[in-house]
Amino acid sequence: MTGMMSTSISLGKGIGRHLSSILVDEEGVSLENIWQTITDFGINREDLKKIDPTYKELFEIYSAIRAYRISVKYLKDLKTKI
Repeated sequence: MTGMMSTSISLGKGIGRHLSSILVDEEGVSLENIWQTITDFGINREDLKKIDPTYKELFEIYSAIRAYRISVKYLKDLKTKI
C-alpha cells in the first residue's frame, strides 16, 4: 500500500545477552555473597531468617535480584539509545 510508513528498531540480542551473565551454577555462589546481595537490595537478613529459607530458596532470591538489576540497567541503556 502506498502512503503507509513503518518504523522499526533492532534490539539485537539485547537483554538475553545481559541476562546470560547471571547464569551461574547454584553451587558456585557462596552463602555470604548471596546474603550480601539480598541485604544490599534492602531485604533484612534477620527478618528473612525467621522463615528459615533453604540455600536453594536464598539462591532463587539472589538470582531474581541479579536479573532485576540487569534488566533495569538494560532498559536504562535502551532508553538512552531511543
